[in-house]
Order: sequence, then structure tokens, then C-alpha cells
Amino acid sequence: MGILWILCAVMGSFAGCTDAERDGGGADGKAAPSAESPANGPRRESGPEAETPQAGAAAGILLVNSENPLPEAYRPEALVRLYDQNHRYFQLAKADIEICETVFEAMDAMFAAAHKDGVTGFIVTSGYRTRAEQQAIFSAAADGTAAKPGESEHETGLAFDVTARGSESFESTPQFAWLFAHCAEYGFILRYPKGLEAVTGYPFESWHYRYVGEPHAANIMDKGIALEQYVLELEIESVPAQTKNT
Repeated sequence: MGILWILCAVMGSFAGCTDAERDGGGADGKAAPSAESPANGPRRESGPEAETPQAGAAAGILLVNSENPLPEAYRPEALVRLYDQNHRYFQLAKADIEICETVFEAMDAMFAAAHKDGVTGFIVTSGYRTRAEQQAIFSAAADGTAAKPGESEHETGLAFDVTARGSESFESTPQFAWLFAHCAEYGFILRYPKGLEAVTGYPFESWHYRYVGEPHAANIMDKGIALEQYVLELEIESVPAQTKNT
């Protein structure tokens, strides 16, 4: 299939941030200090400009998997350290978790809405990873489920893993039920759905959420499909009718 990169105005505000997944970082970890953590506003990272991805049809989604790895020089921009953000509505499993600023704003609004609905106790366990960090996770994984470096959504800064305080199985918690029902309203999808393992290449992960923007998230979650299937739909739709008929 080759590298499936699709960029448009919906994701234009990401300023180089994109997607990455797969590790063993799912559902445990003790919470670091939460909303009371000291902060001086978002800490931005300045670094090498992200390599310009190959443009596809106007869709605004970056697909990352074993068939569509990130360029080796890829680096997301506008990362913020979650520990430094005031008044967030979730806790952290560790103090050094980072994510793209746009994604943080969406996820914090999402967890604030959950809090308003009486659903609390979320703990974010993982966000952005460097390629070296993903290499270490891949090398240490014994079950073969960790993504190779360059094939992880976590390397884009657009994905996060989450669990709930005191839970051993996130799938069985009220927190998962709320996220599954409402994540699309804030631009997120459950990236590795149950029953679509053959499509995504990974087992079901109730804890892993990917930012794609509200319109795309609503389409994906409503249809109950994987990101791979959605991107393929968009590619087919972008092919001129005369080409399809030849």
C-alpha cells in the first residue's frame, strides 16, 4: 500500500504533530501529581522540523503502522509536558509524559466533560515517545506485540494510553465505557478496536486513543471501523470517477 499520508485543513493546526502507537504501556502505573502541579504554561519543544510527509487526498490523517512507518527524521513539534499543565482533569503515571499541544487541549476538554458527568479517576500512562524509547520498548517486549521503531503512533505525539485508578482491566471500567461513547466528540478514536485485529495488526487495546479531529473521529467511531479502513475509503473517494471506470 505504501506510505498513506493524508493532510488537510483539519489537521493543519498540528504544526508537525502526527500519530504513533504500540508498546507495552497500557494499564498500570501509580499516579504522579495531578492538577495541583506547578506550571508556567505549556512548555514547547523546539527541534528539527518534521519531515514533510507525502501528500495524499485532502483528508488530514497520518496513518502509521508496519506498512506505513514514519520517516527516520520525523519529529513532532509543539510538544507540551503534561505535568506542567494546570487544572487538568486527569492524573499521570509519571511526570515526564509529553503530547502535542493541540491533542492536550482536546483530551483535557474530554476528561473535563467526563468529570462533569461524574466519571473521574483517569490516569494517563503514556504519550509521545522518541524513536530510541520505542526501540527500548520493542527490544524488551517478549510477547511480540510492541511496534518496531518508526511504526508506533506514540512517536507522533497524537496518541495516549490511559487507565483508571484501581482497575486491573480498563475495558470493564466506567471510564472506558464513557470514553468509548464520547471520545469522538473531542476528535479521538479507539485506535485498536476489538474484532479488527487482522486489519490493524494489533490486539484490542481499550486504553489507546488517537487524535484525528472531530469529523473523522465521528465517521470512524460511528462506522465501527479501523483507521486503516477509513483511510482506504478516503483514498478510493479521492480517485476521479473516470479513473475508477478504466
